[in-house]
Amino acid sequence: MLNVLLENEFGRIELYELADGLQAFQFFHQKGQGSISLYGGQVLSWQPEGQQPVFWLSDTSHYSTGKAIRAGVPLCWPWFGGEVKLPNGALSKVSNHGFARQSEWKVDDIEISASTVEVTLSLTGKDCSPYWPAAFELKQTLIFNESFQQTLIMTNLSEQTVEYTGALHSYFCVGNPQKTDIPMLNDVLYDDKINGCNDQKSTLKHCMGPIDRIYHNNDNMFIVDHEWQRKIEVISQGCQDWVLWNPGKGAEDMLDVHAQGEHEFVCLEAANTNWQQITSQSSVSIGQTIKLHAL
Repeated sequence: MLNVLLENEFGRIELYELADGLQAFQFFHQKGQGSISLYGGQVLSWQPEGQQPVFWLSDTSHYSTGKAIRAGVPLCWPWFGGEVKLPNGALSKVSNHGFARQSEWKVDDIEISASTVEVTLSLTGKDCSPYWPAAFELKQTLIFNESFQQTLIMTNLSEQTVEYTGALHSYFCVGNPQKTDIPMLNDVLYDDKINGCNDQKSTLKHCMGPIDRIYHNNDNMFIVDHEWQRKIEVISQGCQDWVLWNPGKGAEDMLDVHAQGEHEFVCLEAANTNWQQITSQSSVSIGQTIKLHAL
């Protein structure tokens, strides 16, 4: 059942249930449409007016507490990958990508203007994980118009310095990863998570997997989609790395990737994969801006 949260002459926002009591809302605006899940504080979709969808959403994604949603822009925080740093400096194996993407976020504000839909979400907690017990507040601002802007502000409310890794795990819709390239990643040093080799350098001919790489570079990127004749510009803020991922045939073992789904997306993630400090009672932020250009 739909519940209209906000409506004016420029657009409307509707609250709906994803499944199992998990809520999301969708917006319809003269500049485009999209959807956001409160579970995970996660952008699920965005399609500017007159354009193909920008973010990919799996038809078989899980919508249940304790499961990550395979769609849009999952938030990997307060750790990326499957390791955390313990107080003694040792690393410990944990479940992938932290707890923010499996937490219930709160809506702080929604605004609809002639040009923009702006949403502010927050997540506050303490002792959310034995591996990361610090008190914290996350504030996420999402701005949709012809472009998309996402900012995640992280505040350390504890009395000690904490460390985090994280990523904006964007699933970008493309016409065909085999006909998609990212020229600015050519000749950039990367760590290959598949073969375990670090500080590699090669020409990226296409984005069809299996690919799982961490590129040590924070330049602006262009995803060149030759099938759909467009470029997706991705500008990161406060991030040191780019993560490139497509599972290729490995998607056959992923129940939350629909059949042939790996042929529809490429993940390019603005990330900090090395540990970053947040001193007591202070804030840091990461973000990204996404723009579309015709080829």
